[in-house]
Amino acid sequence: MAKSKTTVKIADQWLRQVLLLLYQRRHLTRIEIAQFTGLNPASVSHALTHLLRRGLLLKTGETQSESRRRREVFDLNPEAGYFIGVDLEGDRIRFALTNFVGDIRCRWEVPLEFRQPLAPETVIEGIRMVSREIAAAGSGRVLAIGVSYPGMLDAQGNLVAVNLGWQGCPIGEALAAAFPGWPVFLESDKDTCILAESWRGAQTYRNALFLIAEGGIGLGILVDGRLVRGMRGLTGEIGHWKVLPDAADLCNCGGRGCLEAIASSPNIVRQYVDAEGKRESPRAVRITDVFERARQGNPAARAVLDRVGRAIGLALSHAICLLNPEIVILGGDMIAAEDILVPVILDEIQRRSLPVSTERLSIRVSSLGLDIRLRGAVLLAFRSILETPESLRTLGVNSLPRHAGTSVVCS
Repeated sequence: MAKSKTTVKIADQWLRQVLLLLYQRRHLTRIEIAQFTGLNPASVSHALTHLLRRGLLLKTGETQSESRRRREVFDLNPEAGYFIGVDLEGDRIRFALTNFVGDIRCRWEVPLEFRQPLAPETVIEGIRMVSREIAAAGSGRVLAIGVSYPGMLDAQGNLVAVNLGWQGCPIGEALAAAFPGWPVFLESDKDTCILAESWRGAQTYRNALFLIAEGGIGLGILVDGRLVRGMRGLTGEIGHWKVLPDAADLCNCGGRGCLEAIASSPNIVRQYVDAEGKRESPRAVRITDVFERARQGNPAARAVLDRVGRAIGLALSHAICLLNPEIVILGGDMIAAEDILVPVILDEIQRRSLPVSTERLSIRVSSLGLDIRLRGAVLLAFRSILETPESLRTLGVNSLPRHAGTSVVCS
């Protein structure tokens, strides 16, 4: 019996490796799969046969090798199942339905008023809206829900997020109750971003940092190809580093001089409005307005963004000395201010860091745009399903979890 269980476990690992590889690389030959996974040819054949039989894999063509031999090309079956991604960060909540390979098939967005309590029912309804897209086709093949969240989970697993007005919302329990049969996986936005980058953006780097700066600030950390989460998933809370401990800027955590109190988008707007003598209401000014006015030479906007860039550069210099990354990726609202902020951040990092730590360091903004957290949430769901033996063994076109839905196509 023990031998049988061991054999099943090994076979599961083969399937998991092949599925993860094809999710990331898309089109591969049998030989390429063996090279990337390190599996022997017999193990690769076993895995491919099993996945083809279950409808999870497709033969999508042939390629010709240097020896002129024809080799089959394999890809995941896009219609083998679907995932739902939820992004709770930013000025609107975003939902997406993706196919089995992560292509977004349907989107839904709901405006969000910063710090105003968000009803969990709003999140549930957004998931229902995107799930109706496949219900319209007579299919309920949703495999899992992935949620990218700001803030942090408390000891009971409830979400504390200032921008959502939540001080301990059991959002995971609420979604599990609303969608029985659909596993729900939650991950912090900084970690969904670094996951997405490691699979869809900066794929060649095994040691990377992802700084997300929007309503809050967090740092996703990849070390030796592994996501660093810590005991309770609270690594990377760089937003609460006291970069200017003598500053008057008050943070949501109650402290002063935190990076988030200076460099988060609402606080950038606040500083700009204060510097302009409060001639405008903070509600009437968007973060992109501050960026554009800085480009036009507005002294207040330029001074605020110089302070912001210096604070970010100082915080990152400490993280670079501690973790020695190959690349630092900047995301969130900073993408819209690359020309203004990045030169200041780079200058401060060079001033504050050891030369040996930065001589081969790459620093750039993310190329994945607004979809990065949605893609990261879906990747989280995909990987989590594969890591669950029961789910992995039941994957297949004819044996996927189903959930009743109405046949209305979302728009």
